[in-house]
This record gives sequence, C-alpha cells and structure tokens, in this order.
Amino acid sequence: MERTSDVIVVGAGIVGAVLAYLLAHSGRSVRMLDRGLPGGEASGARAGLLTTVAEGSGKGPYLDLSVQGLVEMRTIIQQLEDETGIDCWLECHPLYRIATNEQERDMMFALYQERRQLGGQEDWLEPEQVRREQPLFSPRITGAMRSPQEYHVTPGLLLKAVLQAARQRGVIVQENTAVTAFLTEGHRVIGVAAGMEHYYADHVILANGAWSPNLLKLVGIDLPVTPLRGQMLVVSLSGFNLPCLINTARGYLVPKKDGRIVVGATQEHAGYAKEITVAGISHLLKVLSAVPALVQARIHDTFVGLRPMSSDGMPLIGPLPGWEGLHVATGHAQHGILLSGITGRMMTAYLNGEDPGELWRHFQVQRVLTCKAETEV
Repeated sequence: MERTSDVIVVGAGIVGAVLAYLLAHSGRSVRMLDRGLPGGEASGARAGLLTTVAEGSGKGPYLDLSVQGLVEMRTIIQQLEDETGIDCWLECHPLYRIATNEQERDMMFALYQERRQLGGQEDWLEPEQVRREQPLFSPRITGAMRSPQEYHVTPGLLLKAVLQAARQRGVIVQENTAVTAFLTEGHRVIGVAAGMEHYYADHVILANGAWSPNLLKLVGIDLPVTPLRGQMLVVSLSGFNLPCLINTARGYLVPKKDGRIVVGATQEHAGYAKEITVAGISHLLKVLSAVPALVQARIHDTFVGLRPMSSDGMPLIGPLPGWEGLHVATGHAQHGILLSGITGRMMTAYLNGEDPGELWRHFQVQRVLTCKAETEV
C-alpha cells in the first residue's frame, strides 16, 4: 500500500518527536515511524538534564547551541503543557559541580574562570563554604562551582506530552514499523519501505539515533556515529530530599518531584549491547558517594540506553550530501533532550525555505564526512 505525507521522520524518540511536532505546527503533514515503541531507546533515560554548563561547557558553537537549546525547550515545554494538560515536571535547582581531589579542583576552577569570562553567573565555593551550604555533601570535597539555577525535566512525561500534542496536530505515529529500504529516483530519496509497505514523502529525516548509520549504509553513506552506552540508577531514601543538582567527575544526581533521585550515567563504548553490568553499577555507586547518606537508599529502578555519539562529539543536523530529500538529526549523544528543540526549530526552518540561523552551518553532516575521507586518504 502506498501512503504519502510531506515529511517522514524515522525514529520516535525525543529528537524525532519534537521535530515532528514542530513540523506539524508549521503546517506540514508528518508521518513518524519507529522500529519499536516511541522513546524505547535513549529517550527513555530518567534524568532529563537541561543544564548548559554540564551539557555544553567550553566556547564556540556548541555552547551557543546548548544555550539556545535551553531557551527553546523551556518555551516548547510550556507550549506542550498548555496544549495537553500534561505536567512535564520541569524543575529548577541550584547545581553544584564538585571536585573531590586537587586535580579535579584545578580543572573545575579553570572552567569556573572561563565561565565567568563569558558572563556566566556561577560562583566558586571553597570546601568550608560548601560544607556550610550543603552539610549533606561528602567531606572529601575540595571545591565546587555553583550555578544558581539549572533546569531538568522528566523525559517520560515530556515524551508523552509531545506525542499527544503531535497527534493532535495530525502527526501519524507508527510504532513497531522498521524501515528496511529507501525508495529512490536517481539520487533523490522519495520515501521509505517498511517490509511490504511503501511510504512516500518530499523529505525523509533520520532521527533514529545510534541506528542512523545502519540505514545510511543502504545508500552508500558511512556516517561516523556510534552507540554510547549509559547506565543509570533511580534511588530514594525515606525522609530525605536532595535540594540541588550535583555533578561530579563521574556523573550526576538529579532530584525529582516524587522524592526519587536519578544517578547517572556511565559513558561506555560497548557497541549495541544494552546491558546493566556490575561495572556500571559500581561506577554509579561511586557517583552516589557524593552524598554519604544515600548509601542507605533503596534502588527503585535501573536503566540502560544507547546514545548516538558523532566522531567529533557534536550533533549532525541537515541534508545528506549526494542525496536530495534525505536528512539526518542525530549525534546528540547524552544531550538529546536539551538540544531537541533547537534541532527541530532549525530543521523546520530549513525545510520550509526559511533561514535556520547562524548556528546551522556548524552542525552540517559534511564536516564529519569530509574529515573521515581525509583521515582515510
């Protein structure tokens, strides 16, 4: 059976779902296909950090993208809550980036100085100041950079809201629909095949994360994106409420409205193996040691997801060289939620013939394909 739409989005995680929603909001007809259940991969993570310091430190386009990403996501979340009535648990807490030895302290203090030069609002705290403000922290802390307010959201609620809002705007969401081939005319992609079903569109966008390279091999493109495994814990302790976000050299702790605390996350190159491991749990327990009282916490849940990491660590957004009508939105690694809004805004503007903004050119696919080709020569 042949079915048509303006745009096909492959992948119904946060990046794909927000993109589909924004495209529909702009008047495009959209069909979204997922090989499993929406949000069944990396978007099922628990933390939902929207922190521009922790998620996009350093100078240049990536920091700028993360700052704009936060602005976009706060706007989009409010819009989604208004349209659906679903509370996404957008919360704001102070963030403490803590050091536990002299080497970490030196690195953290250098980051603090850089952030201040860029106009950031962070403060530097010596160990005694940290203990005064947060006596629950480990006494091993050698210093901390404090950001007065950073945001986080609950990914499952956000995904539920964006899928509902997308459907309300006419997006067709098909789960358990694995794309098996591209439909082409010359060097133009005109749709996809999923088994015996053919779906036609003016544009096909791959937003299926770490699985994007597998599909692109069908059209001779070797996209340098690999899975980055992230293991997480969800814990709670009766009568205990964590009043802030904590980021360490090993990971982070994120308190949620229901009193539970998300502990994450490992960053492992383990191929497509989605497994909770003893080594992963051991790593997360070391993260948990930033708050000694939490050694008595109850483990509610574990999670493992595969994040798409590009060869240079930055997102890949836009058209694929050599193929008209074929695009990607992938490579966001552990920053997919933070960057989903700005990715969707830029891609929607581009497809509608509008100016996607100055940052657009920095995240084009050609940069990694050229770099890869030069490396192989």
